[in-house]
Amino acid sequence: MSIKEQLIQEIEQTPEHLISELLDFLLFIKQRYNCEDEITEQEKINIAISLQDYQAGDYISLEEYEEKQP
Repeated sequence: MSIKEQLIQEIEQTPEHLISELLDFLLFIKQRYNCEDEITEQEKINIAISLQDYQAGDYISLEEYEEKQP
């Protein structure tokens, strides 16, 4: 079974109230990939720095982040 067929099968089994969210997400992903060439040089630098920090372990966990929220 292809990935597309699996996706269709999952969609058919998904409750109607989640279908609209699924559509929103799919459109978001498509837009993101269509705009990938529109990323500025500064954004590319920020992404590279963030990736480097992440790979170095310089990040906090979700639990730590949530503890700091008001």
